Amino acid sequence: MPKKTNVSSSLHAIREVRTSWPSVSWDVLQQHPVELDFREVKRALDGVRDRQAWLVVVVRSSRVVPMYPFLAQVQSTGFECVHLLSCDAATYVMTLAAHHPERAMEGFESALARLAADRTLVGVSAACDEREVARWWQALMEATAASHWNVFESSAYSQGRRELAPLYDEDRTRFITRAVTQLGDRGYEGIASVVEDLFAQLAERPTKLEDVAELCAQFIMAAVGQRQADGRDRMLQVPISTRQWLRFVAEECPKWWDWRDKLKHALMVVLGREEAARTAHSAQIGQVIEIIERNYDSDLDVATLASQVFLSPSYLSKRFKSETGMTIREFIVQTRLNKAKDLLLRDFHLKAYEVGAHVGYPDPTYFNKLFKRQVGLTPKAFRDRAMRQARGFDKEDSRSS
Repeated sequence: MPKKTNVSSSLHAIREVRTSWPSVSWDVLQQHPVELDFREVKRALDGVRDRQAWLVVVVRSSRVVPMYPFLAQVQSTGFECVHLLSCDAATYVMTLAAHHPERAMEGFESALARLAADRTLVGVSAACDEREVARWWQALMEATAASHWNVFESSAYSQGRRELAPLYDEDRTRFITRAVTQLGDRGYEGIASVVEDLFAQLAERPTKLEDVAELCAQFIMAAVGQRQADGRDRMLQVPISTRQWLRFVAEECPKWWDWRDKLKHALMVVLGREEAARTAHSAQIGQVIEIIERNYDSDLDVATLASQVFLSPSYLSKRFKSETGMTIREFIVQTRLNKAKDLLLRDFHLKAYEVGAHVGYPDPTYFNKLFKRQVGLTPKAFRDRAMRQARGFDKEDSRSS
């Protein structure tokens, strides 16, 4: 059996270029350690011809990679594959050499087109002309980090020395607090809105995959807690741990929007909305609801909504009340105030009157009165109460630690 080592001890093995084949794990998406023969790597680097530079490419696909046709396409761009490491049937590490790597990279993306038809994550290191195995290991780390970055980019591959940001404790606490609050207030629609905001932020500030996976697991467990024992049978259908979410990324190779949709679907399953979502409303009323939720800050009236679904205003009003239990006006007010509560908890730099303007109530006096009548507190009091509760939770956490 090969001796299993961690990353730091494998670096020691690299420097000595031992004859053993250590099993190493360097990627949070790896399901099993990979046997790596550093003598073979050394021979490959020594074989790189003069005036050639080399780089490392990590390819992770959601399906078995047709490697040899793919390599033939890659080599037609000017690259020479000097070393190939198979992690499994869908994950490969390639060391490519070329006289002009930058020029060869121009054709590399077209070679990825066939793979990109399925979900594929590809990371490319910077080009290098050193022949040291330790430098190859660093390039492997660069390419792996770039493949993680590729989750957050629409391009066929990602390249460069860029580190994913950690998810800071204050951001984690803020998202969890909002998720729990919105889940209690609005159920699935509430927590789904937090998921949308989370992944919109991740698209702008790509974050370590293990941190995103942990937060997704915490969202799921919040939903499980909401369902309590009633949701136990549903837990078998969704990823409920950090490890399971990382396995999902490793196997499905999602982009960030795929990951977002997977989390929303998992929450829907746990909360028992999957079947209800299909049957709760007719197609026309569902369309009206979508229009309101997309344009809640605009001037909406029954006549305009009715014309968009080809119904008369009176018939739409009756159908809407029958299927939702609310009038259209009541639903618009509820949607706006739910969004206002979310903004009050999310964007502390916004004044209460600015929140009102954002959700379609530019008159601050009217917004305050309406909010207090519906919620029981003024917007400022609602935010202050949430902040006190959050500080209370922080104190409890510090005492327990």
